[in-house]
Amino acid sequence: MNFFNHILKSSDKKNAVFFSRLKKITELNPVSKEVYQRAFTHRSSNLKDDDGNLINFERLEFLGDSMLSIVVSALLFEKFPNAKEGTLTKYRAKIVSRENLNSIGKNLNLIDFLDTESKINFGDNIHGNLLEALVGAVYIDRGFKKCQYFILKKIVGDYVDLDQLQHMILSYKGLLLEWGQKNKKIVQFKTANDQGLDPKFNYSTGVYLNDKLIVKAREISKKKSEEKAARRAYHAMNIKSKI
Repeated sequence: MNFFNHILKSSDKKNAVFFSRLKKITELNPVSKEVYQRAFTHRSSNLKDDDGNLINFERLEFLGDSMLSIVVSALLFEKFPNAKEGTLTKYRAKIVSRENLNSIGKNLNLIDFLDTESKINFGDNIHGNLLEALVGAVYIDRGFKKCQYFILKKIVGDYVDLDQLQHMILSYKGLLLEWGQKNKKIVQFKTANDQGLDPKFNYSTGVYLNDKLIVKAREISKKKSEEKAARRAYHAMNIKSKI
């Protein structure tokens, strides 16, 4: 289906609700409405332009990722004038991490806007992908200054405590392994397929300290299972007071 015909096919009421909610999220007036439609169009919709090119949010997602990186980098450079390059890099990674962007996108309920023909579970990353696509759309529609405003006020301002970045944990697993290396402790993660009573949780992870089991956790993926187990071990071992 042609993209413009697809937009026209949508009801005026539905579009009005879409742009009204979008304005509340961005605090900006959309000018080029087509770019926002594109920002929430999934490839499964199989929409094409007049030249037969697929239309979806992926290019805007790429652009939004770059915009987030440069705006956040500039913010941190100004906010922490004495911080070293390595520290600034860690702070930026915490803000633009996949987990953090997924959480923000989920809180903004961006998935409600998604236009797709598929009913599959897209996973958690869809929330962060849509957030990046929205950032890209704002840049295309309103330019750098307005996009910068959206990022600083509605993303960083509403969801990131800059004064607590030092204590914000990006990965419990990484933190646990780093602690083990510093303290000459052997920290191991042993993960296996788990067909337990709950079919949603397919993986089970045990965290071992010097070959002694500390905690276990189950999740829907290997990565999530290991991260959940690491978080439990972090608290069970009171790692915070030992770093």
